[in-house]
Amino acid sequence: MEKPILYYWAPCSTCSVTVNFANEHGIELDKRDVELEGPYQELLALGGDANLIPYLYAEGQLINGNDAVIDYLTKTYL
Repeated sequence: MEKPILYYWAPCSTCSVTVNFANEHGIELDKRDVELEGPYQELLALGGDANLIPYLYAEGQLINGNDAVIDYLTKTYL
């Protein structure tokens, strides 16, 4: 299974909830900061909105928001 991609903004306190959850549980994520042009454009191409981060892209689906992302990570990895 490929590592899920987390689209986030490093200084974002909301995003840090998901990042900390993954770190605490040893879940490896491919973190992509939407402050950079490449990840920002990737997120837009997937149908995401950088104003509504974090997003997780996994198994061909884009998952939005801390609760939904943590729920997915819990069901898939824990």
